[in-house]
Amino acid sequence: MIKNKKYLYGLDHLEYEHPFDRKALKALESAPGLSMVGKFITKNTIEKIYSIQYTGSNLKVTKDNYPNLYEYLEYSCQILNLSFIPDLYIQWGYDINACTIGSEFPIIVLNSGLLDLCSDDEILFIIGHECGHIKSNHMLYHMMAQIINNIIELVPTGSLIAAPLKFALYYWNRMSEFTADRAGLLCCQNMKAVISAFIKMSGLPIQQYSNIDPKSFVEQAKQFQQLDYENMNKIIKMILISQADHPWTVMRAAQLIEWVDSGDVKKIIYSH
Repeated sequence: MIKNKKYLYGLDHLEYEHPFDRKALKALESAPGLSMVGKFITKNTIEKIYSIQYTGSNLKVTKDNYPNLYEYLEYSCQILNLSFIPDLYIQWGYDINACTIGSEFPIIVLNSGLLDLCSDDEILFIIGHECGHIKSNHMLYHMMAQIINNIIELVPTGSLIAAPLKFALYYWNRMSEFTADRAGLLCCQNMKAVISAFIKMSGLPIQQYSNIDPKSFVEQAKQFQQLDYENMNKIIKMILISQADHPWTVMRAAQLIEWVDSGDVKKIIYSH
């Protein structure tokens, strides 16, 4: 049961936006016509395809058919002061994963395993993360990253033409995850649950769920953060992750721990 969460009335995404996200997004928005072209392409092609796919293949959760599942989404939107409640779908997959599709009319898709393997607050963190993408208007460029990737795969010379844009989009995509994680934390308001969710995502076997060790994971995250103080390690990390559309789980945890330690989380919650 979800309880004792403070609704963050009037919350604006700029209050918790990660500086890396803001800087990378400004670089993308400075490209002439990119936003206009992206809106046209996503609205008329890929967004419609995904909408038809999920409507035809996956379970849509509503307040009427599965109210207990829908409650997670409803609470997340209310806590984060999201102006509307997006559609929610469940797809088969026994790992802890979720995504948001579409920019004009975004839908949130959860793996069924997520609902089986996570606690209420862990689920709130993950759904809050997805709602954070919507609240911060991330979805247009997220969809563009997918389109660019498809072009590279289909067109022989696509990698030469689109590679620089793909790199910029993927870099921003990774930075936007830090902002979405902050939204997820503001939603669940339970850092212990966030850490346990990260531990499960990082590969902990189900039979070890009763032995979750947050302390060792936090220490691992802090050690990872310290690697940046050595220039060679920083370069290695950048090369390894440059083709990924999401940052590593431990990296995400390290960024969120740093934010909590700054005291900004409490300031935001207490100010609403």
